[in-house]
Amino acid sequence: MYITDRCNLECEQCIYKPSISHFINEEIHLTNALGLLKSFRDLGASKVTFLGGEPTLYGHRSGGRPLLDLIDGTRALGYEYMRIDTNGQRVAKLLREPSFQKMDEIAFSLDGFSADTNDPLRGKGTFLRVVDAIKTALEGGYFVTITCCVQKLFLERDADGVLALERMIRFAQELGVHQINFHDLFKVGIPMDTWTGSFAPEPVDWIPVYRELREKIDAGTFSIAIRLPQCFVTKAEFARNPGYYGYCPVKLGERVMVHPNGTIRICSNLICTAFGVARYADGHIHWDRTGANELAGHDMGRLTPCTNRSRHRKYGDLVPVCFSFKPGQEEYVWNHRLEWETNRIPASGSQYA
Repeated sequence: MYITDRCNLECEQCIYKPSISHFINEEIHLTNALGLLKSFRDLGASKVTFLGGEPTLYGHRSGGRPLLDLIDGTRALGYEYMRIDTNGQRVAKLLREPSFQKMDEIAFSLDGFSADTNDPLRGKGTFLRVVDAIKTALEGGYFVTITCCVQKLFLERDADGVLALERMIRFAQELGVHQINFHDLFKVGIPMDTWTGSFAPEPVDWIPVYRELREKIDAGTFSIAIRLPQCFVTKAEFARNPGYYGYCPVKLGERVMVHPNGTIRICSNLICTAFGVARYADGHIHWDRTGANELAGHDMGRLTPCTNRSRHRKYGDLVPVCFSFKPGQEEYVWNHRLEWETNRIPASGSQYA
C-alpha cells in the first residue's frame, strides 16, 4: 500500500518518481486505507507493506497520528505481518511510539556502504542519517532489514578482487541487521526505464556476479539473510523447470499494490503507467474492464518468462524472470504462504548458468 506520494528525497533511481513529483491525490485517506485493508484481509491477505513516497510522512498535516492509527487499525484487522519501507530520514521519533512498535519489520532504504556510494543516488547526507536510524532501531529491539538497489558500481571490484556488492552485504552484516534485500535496476523495455537514471548494470555483466554471490550465499558465507534477484536464466533452464522460474505475482494473485490515485495494480514494472487491474472510489473497488487492464497481455494459463520484461527486449539465450524471483529468500509470503521453494526441481548441473 503506497499510502502517500509525498517524499522528502528525490532519489535518482526511484521507480515511483512521476507520482512523487506531481503530488496528485497524495495520500490515501485513513478511512479508505482501512476499508481497503479490510477488503483484502477478507479475501485472504495476511501481509501488508506500507510504502510511499515516504510512509513516515503519512498524515503530516495531523502530526503523523494517522500513520499510528493506520498501524493500530491494520493489526486489529488481523494482518499477520506488517512491514514499513522507509528512507529513515525522519523516523527517530516514531521509533519510540507504542503503536509503531507493533511493526513486524522496518526496512530501511540504503544504496551504498559509504556516503560516496549511497549519496549520489539518494542525496547528500542521507547515508549518515539512515545509518544512525538503523542503529537506533536495532538498539530499540526492532526487526530491521535493508532494501538496496543493485547499481552498476556494485559490479566493480576493489584492489583485492572483492565485489562492491559483497562489500555492501558485509557492511549490512556489520551493522547487525537481519537481512538485506536487493532490487535490480535493469533497463528492460518498460516505461520506468525513462526516469530511473543511468545506474543500471547490463544483464550480461550480472550473470557471473549473481552466480558468484549465489554460491557464497548457499555455502553459508554470510551471517545475515540475503534476498538476491536472479533476473535471468537460460532458455533451457527455464524450460526444465517453468513451475519454479515462472513465478509471477500477476498469475498467482500473490499481491496487489494500492496507490493514492485510486489505482490497484499487481506488476511493479507498470508503476506510474495507466495499467492496473482495478480502481477504488466511493468506498468500492471497480474492476478495470478496459484495455488498460494489465492482465490482458498475459498468458494466464502458463508460467512463462516475465511478460512485461520480454515484450520489447530480447536477451539471446537468456530469458527474464520476475524481479521478485529471489531463490531461497527469507520472505514471509514466498516461504510461509506460497512455499515456493517446493516447486524447484534440483538441477544436475549449475542452475545459475
